[in-house]
Amino acid sequence: MPSTVAAALDASAGLAVSEINGTLTAAGAPGLATLKAWRAVAEACAFDDCRLTCRDDLGDAHDLREIDLAELEGSLLRLTLEIGRPAHAVHVATLEGLRRVLVSLGNLSDVSVVRLLRLAEPIQTLGLRIEPWEDGDGDAAPRAARQYSSPRRFARTIAGDARSPVEIGSWLLESEGPTDRVDEAFVLWRGFAADSVRRSLVNEIYDADGAVRVVLAGTPTRRLELGVAEVDAVSFAMLQQAARWIYVEGPDAELRHALLTNELAREWRDDEPFAPGLPARLPAAIESAGLAYRAHIQQGSKDTIKSLSDLRKTLAEEIGKVTQQTRDLTTGLWRDVAVAIVTIAFRYSMDAAKIAAAKPAYAVIFALVAAYIVISQVVTVRSSRAFLKVAADARALWRQKGYAYLSDEEFDALAGKPLTDTRGIYDRVEAVASWVAGIVAAGLLTTAAWEVSAWQALFRWIAELSC
Repeated sequence: MPSTVAAALDASAGLAVSEINGTLTAAGAPGLATLKAWRAVAEACAFDDCRLTCRDDLGDAHDLREIDLAELEGSLLRLTLEIGRPAHAVHVATLEGLRRVLVSLGNLSDVSVVRLLRLAEPIQTLGLRIEPWEDGDGDAAPRAARQYSSPRRFARTIAGDARSPVEIGSWLLESEGPTDRVDEAFVLWRGFAADSVRRSLVNEIYDADGAVRVVLAGTPTRRLELGVAEVDAVSFAMLQQAARWIYVEGPDAELRHALLTNELAREWRDDEPFAPGLPARLPAAIESAGLAYRAHIQQGSKDTIKSLSDLRKTLAEEIGKVTQQTRDLTTGLWRDVAVAIVTIAFRYSMDAAKIAAAKPAYAVIFALVAAYIVISQVVTVRSSRAFLKVAADARALWRQKGYAYLSDEEFDALAGKPLTDTRGIYDRVEAVASWVAGIVAAGLLTTAAWEVSAWQALFRWIAELSC
């Protein structure tokens, strides 16, 4: 269908052609050749998402596919082509149509492609692609999620209808390519892009006395008329550089915006309107703002180094605490084992060992020592785990509050893995200590049972059952 529309427009040189919101209109007294060209469009619409209507000066409709065109030749007609809109794309046939699309681009947040009839070379921006409209074009891919801060966060409207752009991606070229193209579509887009970028480089924008005015917050604060200015390739490249530096080059867009507007306010020493005065002042302002931002980054780097040093110190303290818990656990275990050994040694090294009446007393002592070892181990393990849990909760809090600038991967590499490895060592020592304490307690209980001849009674009972 685009090729037939192009042929119809070529044949409509004597008609008044306009386009708005996907509707292309040609009005006048067409000749027979022009009517034939539009008949081809009507026939193409039968297979495409469009509709062509033809009305005379009385408002009567005529079907160009069926009527004898000679009857309409020379009559005042109004040909209206309603161009279909595929998903995530807009089709336009004229530069006027492109102008209308660019005016309302802020309301077309789902559009990723604008297709223009007979466009010589695509215009690729960071948020939108303007490309030739060709036969067979249909739905486009959805627009990617917005990656950059909206200029309206920093350039606020105070009064009236004046606005900064909703998003900046559609007004920035994808690469720092040539800005001196002379084709009409690019020159038209460049004019809209320059105005949008200018409005994104101020702090406030408002209407006053029938004119758009802007505010540059700085020392001192400047209130200027926005004004209008022709844009050439050099000044446009500088505008692109400024907008890229603020919105595209990583985080801190708000800080870079504040630095640049402050420098512009310092550079402005008269009441020259903003648009015509910006090209002469922008290069020096960008350079000064860049120096101020680098100084801020260096200061931030010092703070980051100090913060990381504090993290390493805190990490060493945390590891030391877990290590101390491990030592306390092993120390308590060997103390309990020593008590068990001393008790058994005392039992079998004293003359009282020969007194049969003392055996029940020693059995009770062995049972009490076994209970002591078990209780001591349980209390030690439970208190150590409670302490480690409190420490882990505290780490989660200071990770969130003090080191939120680190990603999860970075924080895990710096602190998470060493602490996890240290806790793993503690867990293994705790498991071994619990086994040893259990074995010692079981040995003491077995000895206590032997003292009161419980094992002999058990063996006799089993033997009687087997008989």
